[in-house]
Amino acid sequence: MKLRIVDDIVQSVGTIHQLCHVIARHDPDLSKQLRRAITVGLNSGEGLSARAGNRTVRLESAMNSGREVIFGLRIAGAAGYLEGERVAKEVDTLDRIVATLFKLAYRKK
Repeated sequence: MKLRIVDDIVQSVGTIHQLCHVIARHDPDLSKQLRRAITVGLNSGEGLSARAGNRTVRLESAMNSGREVIFGLRIAGAAGYLEGERVAKEVDTLDRIVATLFKLAYRKK
């Protein structure tokens, strides 16, 4: 089964890593935190392959990581490290990914 969300996640991870280069010039710690949090991609992959309770736990972890990245990007935007339009675009993409993961984690069988 191929989910469209997988391609979106991989693309988003790549974009966040690129943005981290810009953020690192101003705030290396925030950049490192975002790089750690963007493991949403790895957590998602693990969750999509898991069964029963493990699936929900892994997808919840991915959702939480996604939310952490959203906040990190918003903070980077508020601090002036990134342009507001760029932040809004990436936040929108991540928000959609998190919403999809939520649906997958809690859909009724």
